[in-house]
Amino acid sequence: MARKFSALQSAAVIVFLSLSLSIRVSQSVSIKLSEFQIKSDLEAVRLKRMSQLVGGPSGVKEADAEIQDILDKTKAGFEDEAGVKFDEFTAISYRSQVVAGTNYFIKVKVGTDKYVHVKVFRSLPHAGATLEVKNIQLNKSLDDDISNF
Repeated sequence: MARKFSALQSAAVIVFLSLSLSIRVSQSVSIKLSEFQIKSDLEAVRLKRMSQLVGGPSGVKEADAEIQDILDKTKAGFEDEAGVKFDEFTAISYRSQVVAGTNYFIKVKVGTDKYVHVKVFRSLPHAGATLEVKNIQLNKSLDDDISNF
């Protein structure tokens, strides 16, 4: 038995189907935009990490036992470079820079309210992972920023 709809009922069905389709399209677009935003956010994080890894110095980090060990092994070289014997040679903070090896820029306490900045290069493992005294900056303060020098 075929059912007949009035013009009003037919119009209501058409409006309902149109709204339903519109909502589905809207949700689909919203989902696509959300996926795009997530992909954009992930790409921003990836690029930030890349900038920190490829050639640029890291942020300032608190010195640890590894950095103090680097200083202990290079102290005599820095004393020769500066023409001074340091009674104290304690790592405070540092930045690192990945190159064909690693540059370490280290803030060092050398006395009461006396600091120096030193640059040490560590070669890659296949080249012996040797430490090389590169540079020293005298007369620094605790507040001086460690930069590439």
